[in-house]
Parts: sequence; C-alpha cells; structure tokens
Amino acid sequence: MFPAVQPRFSGLIAWRGTLDATQLPREYTSRRIQLWMGPNAHLVAYPISGARQINVVAIVPGTWNRPGWSAAGDERELKAAFATSQWPGPARMMIGAVDSWRRWALFTGPEGCEWTSGAIALLGDAAHAMLPFAAQGAGMAIEDAAVLAKTLSEGPIETATQLAAALKRYARLRRSRVARVQRTARRNGTIYHLNGAAAFARDMFIKAMGPRRMLARQDWIYDWRA
Repeated sequence: MFPAVQPRFSGLIAWRGTLDATQLPREYTSRRIQLWMGPNAHLVAYPISGARQINVVAIVPGTWNRPGWSAAGDERELKAAFATSQWPGPARMMIGAVDSWRRWALFTGPEGCEWTSGAIALLGDAAHAMLPFAAQGAGMAIEDAAVLAKTLSEGPIETATQLAAALKRYARLRRSRVARVQRTARRNGTIYHLNGAAAFARDMFIKAMGPRRMLARQDWIYDWRA
C-alpha cells in the first residue's frame, strides 16, 4: 500500500528457542518471567504451554543482509555472546538447554506514516511495527481492532467516502497511544543494555522501587479501555 515506507533494521537480533521445563531445576521453571540485563544484550525466559515448556529469547547486536525475517542460528555464536562472567550461571544454563535456535531480525516502522488508504486500513505491526521490549506488539493489534470495530459501528457508513472518513478517524484515535508504546519499547531496550555506572544506577533504582511500584509503572498500558 505504501511502498515508500520501508522497515528500519534496529541493529538487534532476537534469538528464540524453547525447551521442556523438565530440563531445568525446579527453581527455574516457576510461572514467572525472568529477565537478565547486561552490556548490549538481555535475556528473557517465561513459561508457555501451561508451564510445560520455557520460551527463551536472547537479544544481541547483529547484522542482517538477507531477505526475510528469520533464519536458523548457530548456538555457538549465541553462547559466545553470553560466555563472560558478567552473565550469571542461570542465564547461561537457559541458553545451553535450548537445542535449536532461530534468529529474528528486529525491524521497526517509522512513526507518523499513513495507516489508511481509501477503503483499506492497516493495524498492528503492518501499521506501526515496534521493538518487542514492551511486549505489546500483539496487544496493540488487539487494541487497534477494538477501536476500529467501535469506530465503524458509531455511525451510518453507506458510501466509500464515509468509510474512508471512519478509517481515518480510527487511525487518528490510535496514533498517540501507539507512538507512546513505541517510545517505551525503545527506551526499555536502551535501559536493558546499559553498562558500567549507568547499569549500576539502573539496578539500584529497580531495587529501591520494589516489585509493586515497578509493575505499577505499566498500569497505563494494561488499564486501557476501548
């Protein structure tokens, strides 16, 4: 629809793999999200399939010069990226337990581009691709769909002109919130990958805030209503 709008490579690669929970000690398979942050990289692990499996995602810098979005990954490359003593044993254990990895190039879309053309509207990543560091790509698509449905139901739409106007209204209603989530995801990625004194300050801030207040910082995302 908009050939002049091209996705932008972020310079980051997401390595994704799964493993059976039985491969890990019990203390690492609880129903929680685990996040390790380090210089220029981070690692996330969380339960899936009713906690029978663990999904592991490692984010590291990289290059991408091939067509498509994903490719098989060589585990030796990833293990080397997390081999230093800065990464704790549990993080390296998670990586070592995965048998097969795929590398996903992380692309984003520019803010402010068009979402609609005549009687056609885009939603989700097709309209506003973002980095996954707020875990909201799919969430924003669901919100888009809710607002789009509400917009189309609010008034008579009997002509192509009325339909085009309704679709533009949907895009207008969504832009500011989606842009805020995009910025939050970018900022999270920067915070996760700090090093040196900045990383120390980050860790002290998280410790001082505590889990409840840290989670409350996301209320504006999860308390949204159409």
